[in-house]
Amino acid sequence: MGRSTGSRCAPPWRGAGPSATDLYITCARGLSPQQLAERMADHEPVEVGPALTIQEAHRMVDLTQVYCVGRIGQGGDWSFIVECVGSEGWSLDPAVSRDGAEVLLFDPRPDDPPSFLTYLADGELQLHFELGFGYDPVGARPDLLRPALEAAGVIPPEDDIDDLLGDDEELSTVEEKRRVLKVVGEHFGLSLPRQVIESGQLPAVVTRTSPPSSW
Repeated sequence: MGRSTGSRCAPPWRGAGPSATDLYITCARGLSPQQLAERMADHEPVEVGPALTIQEAHRMVDLTQVYCVGRIGQGGDWSFIVECVGSEGWSLDPAVSRDGAEVLLFDPRPDDPPSFLTYLADGELQLHFELGFGYDPVGARPDLLRPALEAAGVIPPEDDIDDLLGDDEELSTVEEKRRVLKVVGEHFGLSLPRQVIESGQLPAVVTRTSPPSSW
């Protein structure tokens, strides 16, 4: 995505510890992990390689022939891919969700806020919104998560937009992300193997052999 050579995520978790890295995870329901990787890749065929840690996958990226490496897995009904460095990220083509698939992206953008969430389904953008700069959702279903976000205290009630939290009650960025991810997880039945993603090994695939369009 061009803002950092570190790992990113969507929907993510913040790793434990002061030196933890934000992961970039894309999730899909209705696709196998390899199918998700194939739809996201900029080349064919996509070959699944040995299982790697985040650090090992990162070292595969040379910014010459390999710009992005993903690690793939499954959590319940959802496939996921954890990418390093040159993810297409926010500019991912909605067609990745064609033929009845669903795709969720959450980009924490720790070095270039705001964070955002995107939900794709049936080849179309269903919902996209940013955090921390008001609430202005777009897509075919802009109100999909509004009731749950209001109940979680992330956004004010739609009919009382001036009823914002006071300065002493304003959510921190970390707390806002935590609440949004909780809402997303509960709404979509999304539960991913955090320990394996952060510290374990997962099968690796090269997803980009050229720079992403955002570079």
